[in-house]
Amino acid sequence: MLRDSAFLSRRVLLAGLGAGAVGVAASAAPIGRAPAGGSTGPASWWDRTFQSLHSGGLAEWTGLVGETFTVDTPNGSHLLRVAAVSAFPKSPGSRPAGLGRSQAFTVAFELVAGPPLPASDALYQLVHRTFPPLPLYLGAPVKFGQKTRVIALLN
Repeated sequence: MLRDSAFLSRRVLLAGLGAGAVGVAASAAPIGRAPAGGSTGPASWWDRTFQSLHSGGLAEWTGLVGETFTVDTPNGSHLLRVAAVSAFPKSPGSRPAGLGRSQAFTVAFELVAGPPLPASDALYQLVHRTFPPLPLYLGAPVKFGQKTRVIALLN
């Protein structure tokens, strides 16, 4: 009887290892394929490797240049477009471990539609068509040629 229980244990062990290998292979395989025409834009769910812009880094935000967000201010509703993303120069020291991004950068938003933006900096809720709402501190608006821009610093 001792031999039967050892054989049974060996069989269970081998079955468990086999199931584990199948599980690892299944988790490494892609879940689905992109739509027939490829991705549907820089903010497409198929291309996304992150869930929220709150944790998005320089590469993710750079991919959003040209995308639009809506924001409500005391002056009304505005449509802002990501005009530019610029990385800060890397410093020779090490970054603090608690920061969510590997590098600091700025995001310049350009006013596309709506009334003039309020003259001061403030925390606003940005809304995108595919991302969750994002609270973001935007600087006071500045004129850039004929356009009005607001800057967000992401560290």
